[in-house]
Amino acid sequence: MKPLTYRKKDGVLPGAEAISCNLGDTGLLFFHGFTGSPYEGSLFAEHFSKLGYGLSVPLLPGHGTQPEDLLSIPYEKWLEAAESAYHEMTSQYGKVIVCGQSMGGALALHVASKFPVDGLITMAAAVFLKDWRLRFLPVARRLITYQYKSKGPDIRDKESKAASVSYPKYPLSSLDEFLKLIEQVKNELPKVTSPALLVHSNRDHTITVENVHYIYSQIKSERKDLLVLDDSYHVISVDVDRARIFSECERFIQSILHSDNSGS
Repeated sequence: MKPLTYRKKDGVLPGAEAISCNLGDTGLLFFHGFTGSPYEGSLFAEHFSKLGYGLSVPLLPGHGTQPEDLLSIPYEKWLEAAESAYHEMTSQYGKVIVCGQSMGGALALHVASKFPVDGLITMAAAVFLKDWRLRFLPVARRLITYQYKSKGPDIRDKESKAASVSYPKYPLSSLDEFLKLIEQVKNELPKVTSPALLVHSNRDHTITVENVHYIYSQIKSERKDLLVLDDSYHVISVDVDRARIFSECERFIQSILHSDNSGS
């Protein structure tokens, strides 16, 4: 087995490095969430690299360094980065499965709405936020630069939460960009036709489970599998249900590849 490569770069926090592994003919592309890092895809990458899949978990613009670096990032940069990562994967692999956690799930949906991905996996994907405080965002942005996370990342598993690499605060202007991104992706959902596995938790305190049911109802995929969890919180890719999630992902991916081989 070829080991994973963690691309160290000046200014990038330890544990936030982009991850890659060039293996096989099928590549899995994983996008992390808003204020998060490739840490969110690290256990996913470890699991699937052992099974012989190629992996890429890129570091999104403005992330993995310091919160101030988010200030200059418009949401279009995240979309462009996701598309660029997809094109890089298609140049290396015959099959590409696009995955993502939270905002990364929205990015995966965006890529699937524009390009013929072989499969789509979302984990706690966001297409809308339900928070009464958002109505005050335009005023708050003029008064407050940063919002602090009082409880840290929304992860139930204590070890994973302690190891998580994410920003303790974020610019309110970046939250506005995040909202613009998911609003665009929400409108793109009917363009998604790839086989899809949609995963979310009933106990998600950040992105409500209504998101996954809305996504399920709006995408036009002939095959769309739904997995709703009861034990994990928001960052399900590293939380207590991760073994179950990875098993379902493995089953889903294998069924896609087997179906394609049977039809060829």
